Amino acid sequence: MNEISLDFLTILLPSYMFFYMAITVYARNKKSLLNRVASFLMLALLFYFLGEYIKTALFPQFERHIVLYWNAPMLLLAISILVHLCMLVAGIASSKIKQVVFWVYLTPLTSLMLMLMRYGPQHLYQPREDGPSPLSPLMLVLAIFFVGSYLLLSVGILLFAWITTQHLKRKRMLVRLLASLFTLLIWILFVTFLLSMAVITSSTSIALYFSGTLLWVVSLRGLISKYDFLPSYRDLFHTLFKSAPTAILLLDMQGSVREMNPRAESLFGYPAKGADGLQIVENLFFDQDTSLIERWSELSMKQTNMTKWEMKWKIQDQEQLDMIVSMEHIDGAEEGLIILHLTDITSLKETERRLIESESNYRHLAYHDPLTGLFNRAAVHEHANRKIANDEQFALILVDLDHFKPVNDTHGHLIGDDYLKHIAALLELHARPGDIVGRIGGDEFVLLMPFHADEKQVYQEAHERLFPLTVTPFRYKDKIIPVSFSAGVSQHANQASDLTALLQKADEAMYAVKRSGKSAISVYDSQRTNLVKVEATGR
Repeated sequence: MNEISLDFLTILLPSYMFFYMAITVYARNKKSLLNRVASFLMLALLFYFLGEYIKTALFPQFERHIVLYWNAPMLLLAISILVHLCMLVAGIASSKIKQVVFWVYLTPLTSLMLMLMRYGPQHLYQPREDGPSPLSPLMLVLAIFFVGSYLLLSVGILLFAWITTQHLKRKRMLVRLLASLFTLLIWILFVTFLLSMAVITSSTSIALYFSGTLLWVVSLRGLISKYDFLPSYRDLFHTLFKSAPTAILLLDMQGSVREMNPRAESLFGYPAKGADGLQIVENLFFDQDTSLIERWSELSMKQTNMTKWEMKWKIQDQEQLDMIVSMEHIDGAEEGLIILHLTDITSLKETERRLIESESNYRHLAYHDPLTGLFNRAAVHEHANRKIANDEQFALILVDLDHFKPVNDTHGHLIGDDYLKHIAALLELHARPGDIVGRIGGDEFVLLMPFHADEKQVYQEAHERLFPLTVTPFRYKDKIIPVSFSAGVSQHANQASDLTALLQKADEAMYAVKRSGKSAISVYDSQRTNLVKVEATGR
């Protein structure tokens, strides 16, 4: 069993039960104090289970704070409400009882608050993945004392009521309630004893506590149906169906709707009473335009009872909705029936798409020059360092444009920007597979060129990539602006083993061209420590 299934069985399922029991108990008779206290008991247990789920499945990094500031108060509140409820069931009513009830609630919560103030959370709870209880001995004693004593007090109150009452039906109800509470008390004490003796781990003890609570809920079911103490489970699940936040539909095997809940009614725009036979599933489709019934038929061949997918819903004259759909087959029905759960995740998917698009845009901006679209300095350095780390052979070509300032001064910066875009487009157009082209400054470009030849052929490789710049002038309206550049070439790993040295040698070669007349390519000579200059306009 995976963690999701375990969480559902031990936390979420009891939470759903207590939630609907709380609603129905309260709604049945709001004026009854007994109903209100019983409802609060269910809510306290609900919040306790939700706290367990949050700390284990959602925010385990805040386990200590959730346990001490949420779970522990909810547990103490639940057992306090239980004592109050037993007093009401027993029919004890007097002015003194109100004072007793006040201290019943106040004592455990105040003790917890004082212990937190005195020792601090770090001393009272030490999170651990497995092993003995994470509670400190002092905290464990506090929990055992109040849970055990309050359960015993509840049993004593009910026992007193059973002895004193003369009503036969009430006696039977009290015996059943006594038996369930006594069993729950024994179970909690037994599991706590095993945990304190390190016979079981903390995670196992949580599952056992939840199991005991579920058994207690099952025992309450008898009281619900036999003594009308709480509403029936049929009404509870009807409330679940009506109040569920997701759209729920009951379909036949032809895709016709037999029943839908209010959420589905609002989603599809049809009244639930008139939805019988409605063909809604025709508008639901998967990536390959497979219909819902076709997909279910395919999975039925594999004997799969319940499945969950993402799909889209077509709405006429509207945008498509993204949906999560889960289907479950109802066994034992005279005709094949399917329960369909639909959750609208359109806004979530749209947010996801925007985040992915934003991430892509941010990454592009982080590694590309905004004017030319070439790799920027950071990206060039990253690619070069990766090649160096992989011990690849490559040449670094540093290109500096000649006479770029007069272009800006004569024609303006906008034309200067177009001139740079022209250079970048030519470099990208004539780059070969494996080349990295980038702009690292105002009029400086870099080209990382892989090669496997000797140093004498490096110039030829560089010339073939840069020669198109000299024969393709920049045209602006009726004006032709020639392209002139000075380029220096260094090689890894023949001449340098790190990026700084490569850039330094390429820069020396490039400035040698600048000093000797510009408009040429110069290859750094590692043998004679001088520079070999070859005109860029010749071969």
